[in-house]
Amino acid sequence: MANTTFNGPVRSEKGFQQVNKNTSTGAYTARTLGLKPDLTSLTATTVAAATSLTYTANVITITNYTGAQAQAVTMPSATVGTIVVHLQSDDTAGGTSALSFTCAGDDVFTTGSKIESTSSSIIIMDTSAASETVLTFTPANAATNILTFGCYLYFTCYTKGYWSVASDLSRYPTSTTGTFAWS
Repeated sequence: MANTTFNGPVRSEKGFQQVNKNTSTGAYTARTLGLKPDLTSLTATTVAAATSLTYTANVITITNYTGAQAQAVTMPSATVGTIVVHLQSDDTAGGTSALSFTCAGDDVFTTGSKIESTSSSIIIMDTSAASETVLTFTPANAATNILTFGCYLYFTCYTKGYWSVASDLSRYPTSTTGTFAWS
């Protein structure tokens, strides 16, 4: 295929995809680009930490979860074009109780999704397997967690029933604790 040059904005309502071609079978595998969504069209709401919350489609949910008590978040239905954002408004240094994000109904996280985690004070990458429906963050009871004040978790649906995940986690050199895990 030839190269194409555009003069003016290129617009898409459902994202852009890069594809990889299998050299032996010729099959294409789509890879979505730009998993961090534009937040312009979203509304923002602040909610207090609670043992259970249900997040709303196309909303930035700002919460003060600290790790002092577990917080179970239920995601909305994964409908194409839906964006859900978790904005952490407090430090997660208050305990070791988990924060979990659970898909609704038969929805799952996209197989092969990546999220940073920690192990022995070193950053690692955790990868989701097929059919996983829960993403859990377990903090350390310390001011060194990778999910802390000002961090974002982005959930975007590009394919019905599947959530893609991106994150903006702490970049401080001392942020070496707290674990994310798929299940």
